[in-house]
Amino acid sequence: MPEGFALNRGWVLVLKDGRVVVDWGENVFQDLASGQFIESVDLIGSHAIRDEELVWLKRTGQVLDYDAGQVFLSSLPERKRKPLD
Repeated sequence: MPEGFALNRGWVLVLKDGRVVVDWGENVFQDLASGQFIESVDLIGSHAIRDEELVWLKRTGQVLDYDAGQVFLSSLPERKRKPLD
């Protein structure tokens, strides 16, 4: 089994502008390259990540490994949460 943490492959999207993001739900996305969180992105023209894109990301070190159902990442910055009042 590959190292790192497993992420459902369906959550990894390639946007029309070429950015690879993780869809965390509730309209929150995270840029895989920078780790920055993005609220609300234009999903028109986006697609689920393809094998050839994952091959490139693995070669550049952004992805540790992948299979038919999962993408394995070393880490991503955690989302800062607002303190409860």
